[in-house]
Amino acid sequence: MAIPELDEPALLRPRRERARLGPGRIAGLVVGALAVIALGAAGTWVLTHPQRITDHFTVWNFTVDSTIEGYADRSTMTDEGRFLFYASRPEVSPDDEFDAHCSSQVDDDGILGCHLHGETRIYLYDVTDDRLDGIEEVVAAHEMLHAAWDRMGDDERDALAPLLEAAAETKADDPDFAKTLEYYAKAEPGERLNELHSIIGTEFGPLDPVLEKHYAQYFSDRAALVALHVASHAVFQQQQDAIDGIVAQLDSLEAGVDADYASYNAGYDQLNLDIADFNSRAESGDFESQAQFDGERNDLLARQADLDALYATISDRKNQYDALLAQLDDLNAQVDELNQSINIKPRDPAATG
Repeated sequence: MAIPELDEPALLRPRRERARLGPGRIAGLVVGALAVIALGAAGTWVLTHPQRITDHFTVWNFTVDSTIEGYADRSTMTDEGRFLFYASRPEVSPDDEFDAHCSSQVDDDGILGCHLHGETRIYLYDVTDDRLDGIEEVVAAHEMLHAAWDRMGDDERDALAPLLEAAAETKADDPDFAKTLEYYAKAEPGERLNELHSIIGTEFGPLDPVLEKHYAQYFSDRAALVALHVASHAVFQQQQDAIDGIVAQLDSLEAGVDADYASYNAGYDQLNLDIADFNSRAESGDFESQAQFDGERNDLLARQADLDALYATISDRKNQYDALLAQLDDLNAQVDELNQSINIKPRDPAATG
């Protein structure tokens, strides 16, 4: 499961009872015949469900630690969901080990989990940032649904396909969802339905009743799981909204300051020319009266006062700009922390030229 950067059963055994034979040979033959039929059916099931048999042995031999069990509990996995999760031998890996199992060739996207089809394994990234509470459970559920999809037959996948596409269409105008699908188209070509199955099951609200029934096989309270996704995703959205808001203020301040500073400079250039002309005429006695002299002088002083007042507002807005820029730097530092916590590596300036 990937996260884009700011600008992721108990085995039911049939009960066996000792056959009770009634008097006479016929009863024995009947019971014997039933036993042969039962063994034949079991043998056929084993032959047609080799993956399920392998999964049972894997689950029996898998030691579930408290972290993995906590993911299954909090994501509300049913016995079936838990069975598929444990059959994939999920492992939480620290940063220095995780990338050896799960990697992406797509820049600026963090990988938080992967389901490896060939190994039948799930690897999960160890997210340690408390602000992202719930994100690991969502990723675990996402990867478990890949294990479920992996074990489906073509008929079941074909039946789900139009329902998944219809659900995806409801978010066709959502830029985040579009970006997610764009990522998977590059990173996992040909796996659109597989990815939709995991994304829709863990991130979408109420669905078509047939889809809800399908996902109920794996989650007892899918709404609670989606709520975990919403809460953890909101952390990134809040940061992005705050950054967008500050950038908008900076752009507005910059445009206004630039325009007013140009007006201030042009105004003072003209004022200086007019003052020079005034002084020249005053020295040559070119004014017809004291009233004319005082009137023109007062006009020049008023213009100067207006320009000085304009400069004061420019200075105030420059201070606002600098304060906002400091806030933006702080937010960007927080974003860097969040990005690193979801396995997005800091950019190397040298690598980008």
